Amino acid sequence: MSIVITGYGMICAVGEDAPRVWQNLVADRTGIGENTIVPRPGVMSDRAGQVRSLPEPDRPLRDRSLRLGERALAEALERAGIADSGYRTERIGLSLGTSLGAARQGERFQRRWLSRGIEHTHARELLEYPLHAVADSLAAQFGIEGPRLVHSNACAAGSVAIANGFELVADGLADVVLAGGLDPLAYLSFGGFSSLGVLSARNCAPYTRSDGITLGEGAGFLVLEREETARRRGAHVVARLLGYGLSADAYHPTAPDPRGRGALEAMRQALRMAGLDGRDVDYVNGHGTGTPANDAGEIKTIKALRDVPVPMSSSKSMIGHTLGAAGAIEAVVSVMTLEHQRIHPTYVPPDATAQESFAALEAAGRVDVVGSGARDLAVDVVVSNSFAFGGNNASLALGSPEPAAETPAVRPPAVLPREAVAVTGVAALAGGAASMAQIDRAVAQDAVPATERVGVWAGHDYPVSRAATAALRAGLNPRSVRRFDRLGLLAAHVTRQLIRDHGIERGELAGCGLILATSTGPLETIQRFQGGLLTDGAGDSRLFPNTVMNAAAGHVCMAFGLHGPTATICSGWTSGVAALHLARQTIRNGACSRVIVVAVDEACDALVAGYSRFPGFLTTDVARPGRDTGVILAEAAAAVLLERTDGPGASARPPLVRIDGVGMAGGAQGPGRMGGPRACLRAYRAALDQAGIGPEDLSVVVSAASGRGGIDAVEKQALAELGLGAHTRILVPKAATGETQSAAPLIGLGLEAVRAGGGRALISGLGVGGSHQSLIVRP
Repeated sequence: MSIVITGYGMICAVGEDAPRVWQNLVADRTGIGENTIVPRPGVMSDRAGQVRSLPEPDRPLRDRSLRLGERALAEALERAGIADSGYRTERIGLSLGTSLGAARQGERFQRRWLSRGIEHTHARELLEYPLHAVADSLAAQFGIEGPRLVHSNACAAGSVAIANGFELVADGLADVVLAGGLDPLAYLSFGGFSSLGVLSARNCAPYTRSDGITLGEGAGFLVLEREETARRRGAHVVARLLGYGLSADAYHPTAPDPRGRGALEAMRQALRMAGLDGRDVDYVNGHGTGTPANDAGEIKTIKALRDVPVPMSSSKSMIGHTLGAAGAIEAVVSVMTLEHQRIHPTYVPPDATAQESFAALEAAGRVDVVGSGARDLAVDVVVSNSFAFGGNNASLALGSPEPAAETPAVRPPAVLPREAVAVTGVAALAGGAASMAQIDRAVAQDAVPATERVGVWAGHDYPVSRAATAALRAGLNPRSVRRFDRLGLLAAHVTRQLIRDHGIERGELAGCGLILATSTGPLETIQRFQGGLLTDGAGDSRLFPNTVMNAAAGHVCMAFGLHGPTATICSGWTSGVAALHLARQTIRNGACSRVIVVAVDEACDALVAGYSRFPGFLTTDVARPGRDTGVILAEAAAAVLLERTDGPGASARPPLVRIDGVGMAGGAQGPGRMGGPRACLRAYRAALDQAGIGPEDLSVVVSAASGRGGIDAVEKQALAELGLGAHTRILVPKAATGETQSAAPLIGLGLEAVRAGGGRALISGLGVGGSHQSLIVRP
């Protein structure tokens, strides 16, 4: 299937729309200047790629990240003509990448908490704060009611979002996907990179002076469609998304592998998917951050791509490092490179060190860094690179709008049928229930999940369910454990459990992928690091690497030697379903033969404190799903092994469960709201349609109800309208596990594997903000 790009939009330091950005990039004009919107205490540089045209009031009504995203998304939609396309809103998806989201809102909330106490904070400041809430806000603003995904692989997030947007269209879950990324300038990132000592005191100088990064902000979006549909509606096709590659270095929490093996594999994987090799690449839009390690490693990787130096340049040299938006903005720049047949230069600052370094690069001739002006060149294939914290690598292969006339240099792997991939292993913990078998017993006995209580302020304490720390550490390498925060420890523990219980050999792990799902990520670590910034004017450098959402995935890859495709999905409580879908798609595309999917969330004090600001959300006693008692938060982790089950590379492990259908839908009511049952019902029906069955064929429904009346009622109404058979059982595991957040769908799948009762099961997934994702599984 050919996926084409029919629209794009972006905003960043050199322009408030794509034409102005392009004009300034090819003119070699930097947008980097003085930071005027982020506090300076504890910050080692005042340089920033700030969007000057976007004012920042003291008390903004909408977070800066949203205002950036709205501008770029509106431009992309208009350029693609989506308003007149005839697409139904429920068939339009949103695939978003972000590292920070509405972090500025979170900072305001924490400042008030620290200065006045939690009881004087404003709940409204938390509505936009979770990463998935940014997507919920954009969906409401633009009436997007299709699948809604959020990715947070640090500075590869935008590229991963585009890759997963490709998969949503390719697998028929959406007709068109708005895929991209956004991030604002924020104190958290300035303080964090300062704590590591990697901010440049001057304009960053990628590939030349290489003395540190300059942070930037912005947003970029592409409109992805099937080619036949786009041409039928008369859309102007500007480029093709030919393929993507994802990989893990499994080397270090922050530094790239100096050998560049993971980065090179991501590029080669993207090209293989496109039926190309390094000889076909005309231009590389480099990661080009300006740090010595990143620049040196990337240059080594590009040199290995083909024998003759390929032209490359760094957009970050003029706009700064826009973190989660970087891959998306650079993908838009890559599309415009194809469109204009022109390569923008790498900005080389006028200082002697940068100029002399560039002259030395040119004289050596081993790489072709475009500088000293734009270059006109015939460009048919572009590779856009994003290499992130945690060793997460993502590359996109983009091509000219017309298909190549020649036979592909490399035969792309055939896409496997869905039934060729199955679940062959499951492991999980939920609070005090330390294994899948213990969870099953707890559900059978209707156990009370709470293990302890958390006091938020005087007279306000709440039950939670947590695992024993000593048990989590058992069997893990103590040297690795020292680097873990709570989220990383939970993820590593359940991965070890999966590997041990299902006999996964070391040789099988090397090429294995890892897709991690989390709703709120390392919230405890973020609170601690940012708390230090706000109170002492300095953040702890030991904490900062674990504040990124994909840190846990990086730790798991390092601990167990996983080098395959990796991504981190932060779509709220439904994240586990999205992670399973992406994992299945990477196997179907031939990127690997097996993927471990981990869904993990904390129930830390900060999370309890945040939810306590919403009256009635948390119970003070026992949670009874369906009775509006309030919920019990549970820390939980689940790991699922997906493997190819026939053909070359097939697993010898017998399937435990097969995923017959995936359904995703979204409401457009905005963050913090549930809306009615319509979107939930659409997700159920989409999963049933993909499985080729009707509701009367279901043996069991694994409910997502957890005790919050407004949420539980949406599911109840949707199931009533779906029309279940009289024989269909309803299983409500959260009565015994508590609210296990992103792990809930995987635990539901695990219960079906443990019980092996026969028949098909609907695993219901819904979350605050209106993102609904469900599965149809069978033994």
